[in-house]
Amino acid sequence: MSNASFFDAARSRFRTGLAEVDRKWGWYLALGIFLTVLGVIASGMAVATTLLSVVILGWILLGAGAGLVVLSFLTGRWSGFLLSLAAGILSIIAGATMLSHPVSGAVVITLMLGTILIAAGIYRSIGSIVMQFPNWGWSLVSGIVALALGLMLVRNWLSTSLYFLGLVVGIDLILHGFAWITFSTRVHRLAAEMGITDADRRAA
Repeated sequence: MSNASFFDAARSRFRTGLAEVDRKWGWYLALGIFLTVLGVIASGMAVATTLLSVVILGWILLGAGAGLVVLSFLTGRWSGFLLSLAAGILSIIAGATMLSHPVSGAVVITLMLGTILIAAGIYRSIGSIVMQFPNWGWSLVSGIVALALGLMLVRNWLSTSLYFLGLVVGIDLILHGFAWITFSTRVHRLAAEMGITDADRRAA
């Protein structure tokens, strides 16, 4: 196959794939708008979102713990039986505690996140300064921001624990929504630039 034939076949496959995605671009756009609106609502109701997140995590831990306990008894002869059983029991206890005391669960999660951010920020900052890889300044800035955010969470855990998780969930939904909106509009614009018609979309 000549180079011209290869590029023509590749271009044809690309047009077909683009036409197929473009045929559904409105659904992607609607998904992006829905996620963005949901994120705005979640951010505006950060306290309720935080408590809901803790409750959902509690149920997940409860289900995972129950599964581990059952699995450990079903495979009771293997050497990791006690470890698996202990992990399942601890998961059940953690899940039950979060369900019965969601505010305390939010506090614990916030403190854990703050500690992780502090450790990650210190490691990233020191690593970027020592190694000085290309564009290391951005990594240093990222480490400093993570360190500052972690210190803020740990120092003000009484006030931040009630809304921080909900705010993070809301911001993540907004960013995810914007990503889908950008993707859908870019795909539709690219399809128009390549002259893809309704017939191409139906044939895809």
